[in-house]
Amino acid sequence: MLRRIQKHLESIYRIEAPDVTQFQIDHGQLELMMGDSLRNADEWVLARSSEEGLDLAVFIADDHLKALEAAGSLADAAVGAFPAFCAATEGVSHFLMLIERARREEPVTMLELEAQAEVDKFVCASLHHPNLSNEWWGRLFREVSLADDLEPEELERYQEAGRLAAGFCVALDQAPHVDALLHLLRRFWRASGSQRLERMRRLAA
Repeated sequence: MLRRIQKHLESIYRIEAPDVTQFQIDHGQLELMMGDSLRNADEWVLARSSEEGLDLAVFIADDHLKALEAAGSLADAAVGAFPAFCAATEGVSHFLMLIERARREEPVTMLELEAQAEVDKFVCASLHHPNLSNEWWGRLFREVSLADDLEPEELERYQEAGRLAAGFCVALDQAPHVDALLHLLRRFWRASGSQRLERMRRLAA
């Protein structure tokens, strides 16, 4: 199912990346990599830059993977397994943006990664069920709850990412048709990090 999500996002942005499932790890491998710094989370994307390039690992919790497989399709998962749909889409979104910025040899911030993931959740769900876009927006940006064990800096970053993505997704939802929506998204994806954040801040003001 992760590969289906990747193919969907690649189609949206007209991009290509290595198969995310080749970078997927299980909980045992995650524990070995994270050690004492591991905390409970539905999704992790680990990145390490080296002289040989970028090392990546993607973890999605087993219960979410099972829920996605039980749903059978992304469209059904968005409706019947929304938390799993979101966790998996977030992981794939992070993976694709890290790959893209490494390809461009451009930096990426944590804020940008988190904001992009929120946009991707909304867009993927809305393209499958455009009549439910208001519901997706509400569930992602109004009804959201964050983990209790976040550090103040992390909490602030997640809140700001949600605020920026919420404003941007309102603008996306006003696109007159799908082609216009995709045009906006593709231009946004190809902009620099500073340009992207500036636009989101302007829309969220």
